[in-house]
Amino acid sequence: VEQHGVVDGIYRLSGVSSNTQRLRQEFEAQRSPDLSRDVYLQDVHCVSSLCKAYCRELPNPLLTYQLYDKFADAVAIQMEEARLVKIKEVLKELPAPHYR
Repeated sequence: VEQHGVVDGIYRLSGVSSNTQRLRQEFEAQRSPDLSRDVYLQDVHCVSSLCKAYCRELPNPLLTYQLYDKFADAVAIQMEEARLVKIKEVLKELPAPHYR
């Protein structure tokens, strides 16, 4: 995405819905779509849109419901260095698949 996304807001902008759906179907059918195809290079936002949709549809978020309060407390720390230390501590509590 970052290699071919030469526009601002690449992760904020949505891709064309039909391209995002086509990409989803390829992932579901092949597990490894060719992201160098013109349709995806011309609409790199469909790749980031599918990534965001995948994260939204997970049964338990990447940062997990169980650690939500700890993450919220960590990001609320005013001092940047202390905030980063606390975030790293909480990240280490994630289940292995989430941490990876």
